[in-house]
Amino acid sequence: MNIRTSTYDLNLEVPFAIARGTTSAHRICVAEIEYAGLTGYGEASPSAYYGDSLENAMATIEGARAIVGDDPFAIRYVSERLKQLFPASPSGRAVVDAALYDIMGKLAALPLYKLLGLSRKALPLTSFTVGVEDVSLAESRIEILKTFPVLKVKVGFGEEESLLRLLARETGAVLRVDANEGWRADEAIEKINAWKKYSIEFFEQPLPKQDKDGYSNLRKATEATIFVDEGVASKEDILQWVGLADGINIKLMKCGGISEALDMISVARAVGLKTMLGCMVESALGITAAAHIAPLVDYCDLDGNLLITNDPFLGVRATGGIINLPDLPGLGVTPRM
Repeated sequence: MNIRTSTYDLNLEVPFAIARGTTSAHRICVAEIEYAGLTGYGEASPSAYYGDSLENAMATIEGARAIVGDDPFAIRYVSERLKQLFPASPSGRAVVDAALYDIMGKLAALPLYKLLGLSRKALPLTSFTVGVEDVSLAESRIEILKTFPVLKVKVGFGEEESLLRLLARETGAVLRVDANEGWRADEAIEKINAWKKYSIEFFEQPLPKQDKDGYSNLRKATEATIFVDEGVASKEDILQWVGLADGINIKLMKCGGISEALDMISVARAVGLKTMLGCMVESALGITAAAHIAPLVDYCDLDGNLLITNDPFLGVRATGGIINLPDLPGLGVTPRM
């Protein structure tokens, strides 16, 4: 199998701010794996928070040449070998994993979700993310925000409650709150209890992932539903959150791809944790790869391609929160010409 790589700079429509910082552009790497006249596509959108980088991703893709061999159906074997050899680049592993699933679907002449025995009828709505931002900026975008039935609101600094108040009053959307580890335990307890009036569906990673005592105190002092994101990057991380959280956020770019994500969903279900499928800033390629397994999870936050202005791929693009999975074979993603 031949492998080619290319890079793209994704430009965000609005600078995207979370508790850790702000970005206006993000570079991704795309791999094309050729087999029997077919091309499988995969995307890496690395996050420095997890120790990943574009260089790590490209090194992982290069290393995959010696592992992939001539059997695109050996995805599980390839996934485990790459995890052993390239632990520092989950996004690089996700590229290869997605491209092989793409080829497998094309060989079977079936969209991936059908190949996995899934149904579009089970797809949850996706949320749309509102970054930590000046309230006046949110006001200027309110007509766009009104078109999404679920909004994920980034908090952690600034006019947090003013932003929540505006969105609750003007949009009527279900609100989810994500602090990206930006609060202390006492602060989180105070805010979570004070914000009951906004009927927040759940709070995501309110405290640093290391603060297990803080999460225990949250359980005692609030009635909030708590999800963890930064605190869980693989199936091995899940058990430590039993009794401390209600659910986990799974992202292909932090766990290493569809294969690992499927395992995480199974483990989470087995221990009674709910699941959400999330994303980084990604093109339609990365978002579509994740969307194919979305029928398996309870919640979705697959809006990365909705935040950018120069998507190099055509694939899933949620409208009004509704995910429309493609019926083309494999991932069903095509490059823009």
